[in-house]
Amino acid sequence: MTSRGTGWSECPRAEGELTLTVRVRVSPEPEGQQALLDLMRRYRDALNYSVRAVIANRALSLSRAHKLLYKDLKERYGLPSRVAQDCYREAIAIAKSWLRNPRRGNKPTARGCFIAGD
Repeated sequence: MTSRGTGWSECPRAEGELTLTVRVRVSPEPEGQQALLDLMRRYRDALNYSVRAVIANRALSLSRAHKLLYKDLKERYGLPSRVAQDCYREAIAIAKSWLRNPRRGNKPTARGCFIAGD
C-alpha cells in the first residue's frame, strides 16, 4: 500500500493535553483494491441502516445501539468487529446531530464511499 497527501493537526482537548489527528490517502495494491471498495460500500449501507435504526428506536447510547445493531452489522453486512463498532458509533453521532437540529430536513443519508474510525 502506498500513501499520498498526508496531513496532520493538533487539537487541544483538555488543559495540557493534545490529540494528534492524521489524515492519509492510500492507494491499495490492485489485488486488494476491489476488496477495499466492497468493504467501503458495505460500511456505507450499514451506516445508513444504523442511522435509521438509531433514530427510530432512540438508541442514542452506546449500550442500546450495540444491543440493537452489532449482530446485524456483523451478519447482514459482514463487517469486522471493530468496523461494526465504529459504524454504530458514527450512526449515533449523526442521529444526535440530526435530532438536535431544530430545522431538520430529510433523514441523513451517507452517499459516498468511506470508512470512519478511530
